Amino acid sequence: MTHPLRMVAWELTRNCNLTCLHCRASASLGPYENELSTEEIVRVLDDIRAFASPTIILTGGEPLLRKDIFDIIDHGTAIGLRLVIAVNGTFLDRETARRLKEGGIGRVSMSLDSHDREGHDLFRGVEGSFAAVMNGAAILNDTGLPFQINTTVTQFNSDHLGAIYDRVRSLGAVAWHVFLLVPVGRGEGLKGKELS
Repeated sequence: MTHPLRMVAWELTRNCNLTCLHCRASASLGPYENELSTEEIVRVLDDIRAFASPTIILTGGEPLLRKDIFDIIDHGTAIGLRLVIAVNGTFLDRETARRLKEGGIGRVSMSLDSHDREGHDLFRGVEGSFAAVMNGAAILNDTGLPFQINTTVTQFNSDHLGAIYDRVRSLGAVAWHVFLLVPVGRGEGLKGKELS
């Protein structure tokens, strides 16, 4: 029995403007050497499309930091792939949301790891990251681009999942995806550590 390829989560870059405590890639502001070029990414997308038609999750790092992200999206859509993108919200303005929608992005995901600003900003390592998710949700709602919220469960937020859920509902997300911590990268240092 053949099992078709249904989903590919592709970390397009390690470059990121946040320093999240749990990041398995230990992503931070680059640039990083040896990341794939636009042409190499296009070739991989073509190779995938030659034998399957999965949903491609464009993620990172922060994929909107790639100067060629819209070229990548345009090509993936043109060859018939279903594309979604995971962003942190900090680069999501109305023009970017419009371009994502027009380019064929079917859904955007953003992460929310606390029900309040203090907890989320501390977890994500950058003040204003909570506000960026709130603003991004409003922009995506106005644009008519569906979005989901992802939450990584750790000892720092496990007692507040109900409050996070209420916040997610209030934002108008179409889904809430809950993940368990994978203790690799910076996430390895979270085990038994107090958040302060």
